[in-house]
Amino acid sequence: MPKVAQHLLLALGIFALIVLVTEIDLSVAATQHGVVPARVDTAQAGPYSLKVSLYTDPAHAGFALPFAIAPQPGTSTALTYTVTSVPGPGMKATQIHGSVTPDPQVKGGVQGTVEITVQGQWYLSIVVEGPSGEGALDYPVTATAPPPIPLWLGWLIGFIPIYGIVAFLIIQRNANYSRATAGVVQ
Repeated sequence: MPKVAQHLLLALGIFALIVLVTEIDLSVAATQHGVVPARVDTAQAGPYSLKVSLYTDPAHAGFALPFAIAPQPGTSTALTYTVTSVPGPGMKATQIHGSVTPDPQVKGGVQGTVEITVQGQWYLSIVVEGPSGEGALDYPVTATAPPPIPLWLGWLIGFIPIYGIVAFLIIQRNANYSRATAGVVQ
């Protein structure tokens, strides 16, 4: 294989690796809790007063929605939480159970993520169990369409077949040139 083709493939591989690592970083960052919540509300789940924080508002359909739940001061901290995303009326989607872990920053609080699969009205169904019994809350969430890809990235992806054709032609030209010069030398 000619050196030009090798360099071209190496550059293409490095570029693909950079794009892959960037996409992984963006996907992980989308599910991480930010420093400052985008929306914070106080809500009542039966006998329990809670502070619900969303780190993306409105939620992006197709992505995980990071959230945090904390009991209000004076509320028992021995609480157990279950969070499920529930589609609003008329939506064709299924309920999805969220993942919840203890929040190391807030005593008795939890943080987690829940999938919001399609755009529209959703509810975070929060069920709290504690010493005063069980409490439930349907917390409204609006999901918007996924963000569009940048224009430059769309053009870059759209031209992939052209890049392949050009690379093929360059490799063929160099291979034919090598065969032609090899025949002249002999």
